[in-house]
Amino acid sequence: MPSDGKGFIGRACNSPGCNQYFKIRIPDHKDELYCPYCGTQFHKNELLTQDQHEYLRQAAIEEARVYALQEVQKMFKRACRGSRNITYKPGPRPTKRPVIPNYSERKVDTELECPSCGTQFQVYGIFGYCPGCKYENLQIYDANWAIIKQSIATATDKTRQLRHAYSDLVSTFEAFCQRKAQRLTSDTGNFQVLSDARKFFKKHANIDILALLSQVQLLTLRRVFQKRHVCIHAGGIITARYTKKIPEDSKLLGTEVVLSESELEEAAIAIRIALGQLVLQIERPGK
Repeated sequence: MPSDGKGFIGRACNSPGCNQYFKIRIPDHKDELYCPYCGTQFHKNELLTQDQHEYLRQAAIEEARVYALQEVQKMFKRACRGSRNITYKPGPRPTKRPVIPNYSERKVDTELECPSCGTQFQVYGIFGYCPGCKYENLQIYDANWAIIKQSIATATDKTRQLRHAYSDLVSTFEAFCQRKAQRLTSDTGNFQVLSDARKFFKKHANIDILALLSQVQLLTLRRVFQKRHVCIHAGGIITARYTKKIPEDSKLLGTEVVLSESELEEAAIAIRIALGQLVLQIERPGK
């Protein structure tokens, strides 16, 4: 199957509810691969895209056509062998006609190399795993944050993209916590709420993931989480629920929420510190 010109080939997750597209460098294909978005394991032959399925179907038809013609020639040759009245002279040996793919692999946002196994892959937007080894650690968070920053830098409507970026950063935190929580317990937590995430890991890992943050960092993080909430659920207007959670901003009740790249950057740094605490606890030897 054709690659994208850089040696990457498209893959499509077959997991219900995911079905997302990504690419892996051809030499990095193992027999078993993982969806970088949902983490489901597949045999590499189960990750064909629809375009690849159609291309292989056409190639298989051509293989079958040539095989059938060769078998017909053999059949007539056997049937006429030893006959004095009938002779059979086969025509030219059947050859395969080239099957030209009528598609090209899609362009994907971000190219990455797994720091654990070296697999090179490309993904759209936010992801969670290396498709080669299912590695998931702070480097994955760093890659996702880089994707978020890139989306802001290239956006024509910065305000609209910032709303998405606040949501994406919280979603990245949530997804990271969910994956680590699965290592600890079957209990589920609400990791979209910062205080709930803190309580969850205090209970199940005996660690305060926010312990190393300064009061300024904590306030920034609380603001980002609450601003994300009002952007999604309140049309971007500061609500009483917001001011109850962030009493420092009580005078802003009823006003439009203010988003900024600098605030988001500070929150991203604070989240990395918090997740670093989580990684040290859960990934330590013996766990």
